Amino acid sequence: MDEQDTTRQQMGVRIAGNLIVEAKVLAARQHRRLNEVVEEALQDLLKKYASAKKKA
Repeated sequence: MDEQDTTRQQMGVRIAGNLIVEAKVLAARQHRRLNEVVEEALQDLLKKYASAKKKA
């Protein structure tokens, strides 16, 4: 997971509307694409659960 994968795949998901709005606002404030913000969030979530698994 540490290595950057430069390939991109498309996926369809349903997400609560308020989360989409907040993510779009965050992306705009940071002058980033929504895709980058969502990808960072997924990476953080996976790291969180990977470290939780190691502690157990």
